[in-house]
Amino acid sequence: MEKGKYDAVLVWKIDRLSRSLKHLLDIFERLQKNKASFISLQENIDFNGAIGNLIFQIFGAIAQFERELIKSRTRTGILASAEMGNYTGTRIPFGYKSVKNSTGKGKRLVIIPEEREWVEKIYQWYIYEDMGYEQITTKLQDLEVPLGKFYNRKDASGWTKHHIENLVQNPLYRGEYLANTKDDEGNLLKEEQWTVVAVPPCISEMTYEMAQKQRKERKANRRSEYTYLLSGKMYDVSLAHNPKFSGKPRTKGGRSYRRKQEKRDGKHYPVFEIPIEPIEEAIWQKVRLALKNPEVFIKKYFNEQKYGKSRLEDMNSELLSYREKKANLEMEQARIEKAYDKGTYSLEKMEDKVRELEEQIGGVEGKIEAIQKELSIASLKESEIAGLRKAAEVVNYNLDNLDRKQKKILIDLFVDRVEMNRTELPSDGKRSKWDIQAKVIFRFVPEKFTTTEKKGRTEKGLTKADVEEIFGKKGRIGGRPQT
Repeated sequence: MEKGKYDAVLVWKIDRLSRSLKHLLDIFERLQKNKASFISLQENIDFNGAIGNLIFQIFGAIAQFERELIKSRTRTGILASAEMGNYTGTRIPFGYKSVKNSTGKGKRLVIIPEEREWVEKIYQWYIYEDMGYEQITTKLQDLEVPLGKFYNRKDASGWTKHHIENLVQNPLYRGEYLANTKDDEGNLLKEEQWTVVAVPPCISEMTYEMAQKQRKERKANRRSEYTYLLSGKMYDVSLAHNPKFSGKPRTKGGRSYRRKQEKRDGKHYPVFEIPIEPIEEAIWQKVRLALKNPEVFIKKYFNEQKYGKSRLEDMNSELLSYREKKANLEMEQARIEKAYDKGTYSLEKMEDKVRELEEQIGGVEGKIEAIQKELSIASLKESEIAGLRKAAEVVNYNLDNLDRKQKKILIDLFVDRVEMNRTELPSDGKRSKWDIQAKVIFRFVPEKFTTTEKKGRTEKGLTKADVEEIFGKKGRIGGRPQT
């Protein structure tokens, strides 16, 4: 704006110009510098002079307050609807359609069976066939799979990498729609304060968790050009803090897994180094055996099947029922608090009812947690046995001709961690000697499964023959790595 070019700026109403107080004050300051008046017809006020300036700021503050109030009311309404078990998202995810609730208020998601099959395939491709987002996108495009009957984005002309990435990471597909995870200021809430709506799941919780673990491991593996089969899986349990080994090239040729030297509490711990060939080969042969003879592996590591298909269906139904019950109790709690605000309930009566509901909610949450824990075990036993069989069908024909990257994918699926334990033996005065033990913890053993990274998995150690194969018949090697 040039000085003297305009005498005044005329608007119909002040909030038509802006509802941001900061923006309005900035505009007004520029008008004052250029000797221009500001006039609002609706308010019938000329904002010149000291009084006009004050009134201008008051109107601007009211406009901003009105906007925040509308925003807050909208947010409150959405959260209230979500707490009643309604789906409040702005778009319908692939695999679902929305239908009105029987009460006529709000909507819920219903699975589209043919689209759920594609969701399951996408997760299978991602977990078991190491297909990336772009590869899955290309495959869906080649198969001419529609993006979704009820997907409502205007620019949704077809599958993209972004669609697959969101689908793989979205907890909605395991049965949880996160209606709200942030407060009014946009800060992340604690997980127990999130508003979670139960929806029909397309995949098991275990399948979802495996996809997330696979995603994290892939990110870590991109940092190294050379593929170390046990990258990120080897731990030195002879030290209390269990430091990891990392794959390193050796100065004299070859490669090894190495835990760097450390000094803790005044004590020196020398380098712990293992050549890659023997330990990788021993572990790969176990995985290869499982894929060559999956039924033998299943019989060995999945002793007895406690959970049939009907039991899994019952547990999933119970979980959905308890989640709905929790949402109804929370909704009832909100209604009681509103009744108190209106004077229907006394403070004492309101507190008694809220306390009673909180006890009920706590009991329901305990049952939800128990079922989820049981489902973790059951889902692992049922769905991952099927996954093992499927993996065997996919790769068995070419199992003896896989490259390192392909072997790494299978080891990631089967092996959770490898624990190395080194104990120093009496020295002969020339160099240190060590007793080294290796323990493999497989991923496909459900008896003590939890979602933690390091605990709760059944441990299956290498046999004496394995140790001899890796470290020699005496089960030990000297202070220097041997190839």
